Amino acid sequence: MYGQLGRAEADLGILPVDMSFTPIFIAAGLGHSLAICQLGESDGSVGTTNIASWGWNLSSQLGRLGDGKVPSFIDALNGENPVSVSAGRAHSLALTSKGELWLWGSGKSGRLGLPSSADQVEPFCLDSLEGFQILQAVAGFDHNLILVAG
Repeated sequence: MYGQLGRAEADLGILPVDMSFTPIFIAAGLGHSLAICQLGESDGSVGTTNIASWGWNLSSQLGRLGDGKVPSFIDALNGENPVSVSAGRAHSLALTSKGELWLWGSGKSGRLGLPSSADQVEPFCLDSLEGFQILQAVAGFDHNLILVAG
């Protein structure tokens, strides 16, 4: 009845997430989750990656429309390969292999680095960081930290 989980785990609401893709990097926000997933590998070469998201989506923090109960891919990174993701309370971010920072979700209080407080449903590349070599980017509760090369 509980599969590989015992009754105690099921009683706590700890249940597996059913995915048909292989996660290689994960992140969790207040009520949503992100996973960078390896997509098809052909001829023994490394395939591309994409981000799956699930959970709460009240402020567009999933980076997509649709049901948050089922993990689904974010299709708005223009073919870029994400190498890390991070999730805040109501926003998310991804760093790509090209060193670009993509953000989405709640824009309240400037957490997306834009002059607007509007929510961003689809990920967008933060072009104000052009010229910086971004080494790491993490989302806090309502803020972000970005480590750049000196």
